[in-house]
Amino acid sequence: MAFCQGFSSFFVILHPNGNRSCIEMKVTGINGLFFLLCAASCPQMARTQDRPFHPIASYRVVTLGMVDSMVVKNSLPLQSALLETEKAEGQLRQVRLYENPQVQFMHNVRNPNNKRWLDTGHDGETDVQVSQSIAIGGQHSNKVKQARADVKASQAGYWASRWEICHEVRQNFIDLYDVQQKEKVYELEIGSVERILKAFQKQMEKGNVSKMEAFRIQTMLSQLQAELSALRLQENDLQAQLHTAMNMQDCVPVIAHLDENELMGLATRMTLSLASVLGNPVSLSPFVDRNPSLQQVRFQQESARYQLKSEQAEALPHISVMGEYDKNGSIGHNFFAIGTTVTVPLWNRNQGNVRTAKASYRQAQMDREYKESALRRQILRDHQAVQTCMRTVEEQRKMLSQELEELLLAAESQFMKRNITLLEFVDLYGSYRDTRFQMLDTRVQLFKAVEDLREDLADGGE
Repeated sequence: MAFCQGFSSFFVILHPNGNRSCIEMKVTGINGLFFLLCAASCPQMARTQDRPFHPIASYRVVTLGMVDSMVVKNSLPLQSALLETEKAEGQLRQVRLYENPQVQFMHNVRNPNNKRWLDTGHDGETDVQVSQSIAIGGQHSNKVKQARADVKASQAGYWASRWEICHEVRQNFIDLYDVQQKEKVYELEIGSVERILKAFQKQMEKGNVSKMEAFRIQTMLSQLQAELSALRLQENDLQAQLHTAMNMQDCVPVIAHLDENELMGLATRMTLSLASVLGNPVSLSPFVDRNPSLQQVRFQQESARYQLKSEQAEALPHISVMGEYDKNGSIGHNFFAIGTTVTVPLWNRNQGNVRTAKASYRQAQMDREYKESALRRQILRDHQAVQTCMRTVEEQRKMLSQELEELLLAAESQFMKRNITLLEFVDLYGSYRDTRFQMLDTRVQLFKAVEDLREDLADGGE
């Protein structure tokens, strides 16, 4: 899906739109965005942006912290999950109600004594019967408890869906950040190669450099531009996924902004909170117990238990009490009577439903045990992944990105001065790009591992 032509180009006019969840920009070239984000760390780059401006387009800067609020506000699947909770609450309200009484009214059509039709007088006969069913042995209370457990399961399910959807969108957001950061690397290289090509073309006209050398630079530029175009296509897909997930009605592209220091701090806090309990699986219980997905399974097990009790109670007799008033009946004038009806569970004792409920309860038990064990293993695995990625990132920080930028500019300068060959220049550019991508990939792996562990430690209701 093509997302607003001109997304590849950014810059110049920045203005707030009053929306807490985003900042909207008017920009005209991707070089401009790169300048905006990186000029502080590499001032020399501000002097390299000589590419032509493109038509103005609108962009929305979104941080990772904004993603959750935008998903909660706009996600249709999440709103659907919330309606499931409302349905469960409605069912609870319904099962709390007792059965209505039954009223039976009869009146004689023709009085055989006085030959009057529909005799409403003193000699007419009228019979009124009222009956009310009475629940015994938990026939009503167990259904209420089951419905209450279903409500809790539905609420936990909402939070589980909320964490799952937000986790998926945040992962997509990190992928978008990854692609956009790689685009900036290509843009920097392309800007440098364009300047070199322009200078070489002037020197070629003077006969100072060969056409072959200029052609090789032109080929290098075309290759970089093709690779950048492939990244932009990938970004378009990620933009479409992000817009769909957050139900954004416009096609304003998102600029993903990540605070690496904040994520590193979050990773450190989570690993420290788990460090003291990793050797004892039982100590993980506080982290496991608050997970909404597991809470949902537990409430589903509770619901299955009360369903079993309810089905067993259905094997008990069903009782109804009755009262009757008969005016001018065969027994006498103004006859009053009370009575009861009882179903005798002689052949049908609800055996089939009880067996089904027992199987459902055992299934719920096994499902809970499996998910508890799986969650404990997942926490340990994701914790290890976060620690591994953190160590790698710390090792890579020994090679500062500022030094890489200076290396790139130095390579350009040395090549322009003819101090290095074209082959050495191309090799230096390739090494720069590979190193930047490697560092970025490691950080992206860390960010995703942090998000995985964050979902494992999710707290239902927060």
